[in-house]
Amino acid sequence: MRWSDYYEKINDWAVSTAVNKISSLEDMGTPGEIVDALNIIAFEDKKGATRLLNRALQHGVKFSGENLVEIIDLCAEESFKKALYQSADALTAQDLEDLYGCVDDELIIDVAKRYKISVPADMADEYEEELYPDADIPITWNRFYDLFNNWKPEYAKARLQALTDFGSSDEVLEVVQELYGDDEYEASRFVTRALDAGVRFRDENLEELYGNVSDDIIIQVAKEQNMKLPEDLREEEEEPADLSFEIQSAIDAADYALEWLSQALRALNDSGNVSFIDMMTKGFFTSLWKYSALSEADAEIQQAQNALESLNTELRILQMNKCVRLKYGRLATLIDMWIDADFLDALTHLQINKAQKRIKKTITRVENIRHELAKLERGNIYE
Repeated sequence: MRWSDYYEKINDWAVSTAVNKISSLEDMGTPGEIVDALNIIAFEDKKGATRLLNRALQHGVKFSGENLVEIIDLCAEESFKKALYQSADALTAQDLEDLYGCVDDELIIDVAKRYKISVPADMADEYEEELYPDADIPITWNRFYDLFNNWKPEYAKARLQALTDFGSSDEVLEVVQELYGDDEYEASRFVTRALDAGVRFRDENLEELYGNVSDDIIIQVAKEQNMKLPEDLREEEEEPADLSFEIQSAIDAADYALEWLSQALRALNDSGNVSFIDMMTKGFFTSLWKYSALSEADAEIQQAQNALESLNTELRILQMNKCVRLKYGRLATLIDMWIDADFLDALTHLQINKAQKRIKKTITRVENIRHELAKLERGNIYE
């Protein structure tokens, strides 16, 4: 279904009908139209509104600060943050002014640092240390762990984003309790990063994490590392829940990721051909052609990266249900090729070939995940 038809009819439909038709949308409208539709759906079905927002994000929609303020309370917090970060590179100082007071200061600071946007004047003095330019410089766990107690908490949180590795589970737990004791969402994100980085937790760690992070994250850690849940989270075996919504969302995300991965691979193939010609001729125009082709490839790769991150989120949500077992349950390694002048100068034909192989491998993994999700949809792998 085309967005124009969907948007024209949404006021005449029951909310349930509008939600059911989300998966059939072939395109998306303007951010303003999407906000209108979210308001209509969220009045009765916040989960359905979240699904529409996720669909819009899969189509690459970016929102203004004013749009984001309007949708803060319409959808799940995690999806709102995805919308904020997907839109961040297009936000202006005025957009951050619009968001100030409506979202956590930490989010505004993070966006301002990543994209070099001026923060609202009222925040500049208070967050001077967090805005230091060294906040994005990579830092090892050992150095961070030695120093973080001497820093302001918000600056320490900013430095966490540049970690190159992780320490022991006990050290991770200490950082969680010291920096995120009152922020379950960010604590859960940090523990998820540690889990993805290979940190092995112990049963007693889960007991200590209980109350600091979401129950779903504790269940996820216990399931992935074959651990015993804290007593308060143990439940009697229940009938499998209706997971049709979560499964379909994951399938949509997998299809979207495959689409962008295929486009990225085609773009890299074109870049490889141009790079080979440039290598043989060393001409000015072929070098310029190479730069142009690689820049286009980078745009496709970043869209693929965003799509893979969305797929990981959907898979994590799905696997929080104890009944679900997926062999290819997580994409641990994502494509990360940021194109800049230095990278272009250093890029060789061999490196392009390696990137092509990485994308092909990722496509195979996503296809395997898509196959498993289809089986799950048919009810064949519930335990």
